[in-house]
Amino acid sequence: MAATLSVWLAAFLTLGVFSWMYKENPWFHFAENMYIGASLGHLAVTGFQNLKEIAVGPLVNENKYYMLIPILLGMLLFSRWTDKYAWMSRASMGFLVGTTAAVVMMGAIRAQLIQQVVATMMPLTSVNNVIFVVLTIAATTYFLFTMRNKSAQKVMDLGKYVLMVAFGATFGNTVMSRISLFTGRAQFLLFQWLKIGQ
Repeated sequence: MAATLSVWLAAFLTLGVFSWMYKENPWFHFAENMYIGASLGHLAVTGFQNLKEIAVGPLVNENKYYMLIPILLGMLLFSRWTDKYAWMSRASMGFLVGTTAAVVMMGAIRAQLIQQVVATMMPLTSVNNVIFVVLTIAATTYFLFTMRNKSAQKVMDLGKYVLMVAFGATFGNTVMSRISLFTGRAQFLLFQWLKIGQ
């Protein structure tokens, strides 16, 4: 019975989200609010479990008293809800923003710069490698806006076409991923909810 109820609830919410394609309506808003509420509930439970396992557990069980520092900084974030003590959250926010920026920056530099350059440095022993290197240089040359002469214009034009193909492939990949999401929900509605073909 519980499985049947969960299938009917999932079908009700899926159709509620799909009803937006007709027009905006209360059914869609209900499904949207249910999705946001479930996501926030999951986030709250995950945050509580992380706090218990990563901070409070080592503090209590292993006497790691330095865990009081992140716990205190986390508690100071709640001071933003008061006008009088909102200033106390600045240290926590500064630490949070600075740490996040450093982690993201290191990941971005590694993934979008260093690994891209290393991937381009390949031996020119095959036709694929030669094409790859030439097209990479052409795409990079397109962004040299200060060098506008006829000898470089053909390479820049080639780079423009390379970028257009790359953006088109990215857009196609995005469309295909959205279609696969829709296909999954349609299969759920047809085969699990309506049990067509069984």
